[in-house]
Amino acid sequence: MQRKQSLSHMISRRGARVLLLAVDNHVVTVVSSEDSRPYGDSILRPFAVAPLPSGAFPTPVVLVKGDERLGDVIAAYAAEARADLVVCGSHHLCVTGARDDPLPAAGSFALRLARTVRCCPLLVVKSNNNGHYLASGSAATGLRIMVDCQSNTRHLLDWLMDRLDPDKDGLYLAVSKALDQAGSLVKETARRMLTNFSVQASAARADAIDVIALTAPTSKSLPQSIIDVLKEARTSVLIFNPPGGAGGTQLTLGAALAAVAEGGGGGGAAEAAGAAAADDLAALA
Repeated sequence: MQRKQSLSHMISRRGARVLLLAVDNHVVTVVSSEDSRPYGDSILRPFAVAPLPSGAFPTPVVLVKGDERLGDVIAAYAAEARADLVVCGSHHLCVTGARDDPLPAAGSFALRLARTVRCCPLLVVKSNNNGHYLASGSAATGLRIMVDCQSNTRHLLDWLMDRLDPDKDGLYLAVSKALDQAGSLVKETARRMLTNFSVQASAARADAIDVIALTAPTSKSLPQSIIDVLKEARTSVLIFNPPGGAGGTQLTLGAALAAVAEGGGGGGAAEAAGAAAADDLAALA
């Protein structure tokens, strides 16, 4: 299994069902116990007979979760595989008023995964995305991504430059808390002058942004400001944790976004995104 060259899709459903489709010829699922291995085998059987884009057939692998949490299993696998990106779809974070009412978001697997996966960037794809990329089938329009500019944003921008389509994708720069104590603008070169993360979410909605990109602090738990964006923004959210290794295939961010939608099944990217996010869905690249 050549993990450094892998491009994978991991799907998580209720009942701790996880499916991983990898171009390195492995298709993996996670089950709760040894007694559930036959169930895992039955999940993988249809995929094991379907050829991958390379023409090779996948090798089925069943992993046992045991007493570990599903998010911990995914995080450990991402670290072991030196993943370049983890993608997770969410429906619970799309409930109206999720930021003010913690109950809908409390059941979000995507939110738990955001707190757990700190070894590489995490992209949360939301079914209420206000952008046009998925709605257009991802081919007719480019990806619009808004970057929250801070003193430590350079690494995020370096990472993004290798994963955006220079011919179609658009990059928007935003500055949060861009006012001095007197209320004057102090960062006039930014595309948008924003005073807090909630305003940033509103700006993303106004500009039909597909992804908001935020840099997570290292060696700290996920800050409340990022959690607020996950709950508030009607757009997908990229939480940038610097990758710990060389990572996998350098796919474009748009391809990763579309991969989650296509993993949901159904006709068309928009319908697939909604179907996939109805149960939290994750992908590993």
